[in-house]
Amino acid sequence: MNPGYRDILTELEKDAFKEIINIAFGKAAASLADIIGLYVILSVPKVEVLQPDEIQHFIERELNETKGLNIIEQYYMGKIRGAAFLVLSYENSKQLLSLLEKDESKDSFNFFSIAMLEQETVTEIGNIIIGACVSKMAELLKDFVTYTPPRFIGGKFSGRDLPPKLFDKETYAIVLKTIFQFENKNISGFLFLVNSVESLDWLKKAIHDYMQHYGYE
Repeated sequence: MNPGYRDILTELEKDAFKEIINIAFGKAAASLADIIGLYVILSVPKVEVLQPDEIQHFIERELNETKGLNIIEQYYMGKIRGAAFLVLSYENSKQLLSLLEKDESKDSFNFFSIAMLEQETVTEIGNIIIGACVSKMAELLKDFVTYTPPRFIGGKFSGRDLPPKLFDKETYAIVLKTIFQFENKNISGFLFLVNSVESLDWLKKAIHDYMQHYGYE
């Protein structure tokens, strides 16, 4: 592959894309607060252009988690296409479940029902955050996306477990990563968006349209 692939997005384009994602994350935070009464703080996203093997290493390095992870995987399809991965550690998943519990006594649940409730809770939260963020991103880029149902991935996870169809050896992807944290709670996780190379030409044009509209120089 041409070693210049990292320059596919200029620094100005990356800055504009980060601004778009920041606005989208604000929408995601508001949506989550409306639904479950918790406000989410999302960090300024990191934007990288990576090859397949680099994507795997990048995610593993950024997670740096050895105690086990719960992942919500969801694909989005429009003019921009890709996959979203929301990541929570086992411990943060359990804390999130505890935080959202109503008045039901834990004694009324057995181990398997607690595990299922935890999975359902993480999947629902992931679906809300991913859907709100990606939809707003698409809206700002004058696009509309549809989604596959969210899929829960439990157990030990590594970059090698990511879907092979994302990793054609002759291609690359625009990868975004942010850290999200529930306000005033010791619960945090990661959100990755892996945008496929098929979206690149359209995405660059959409970013430039956004830059022109808002007076970037």
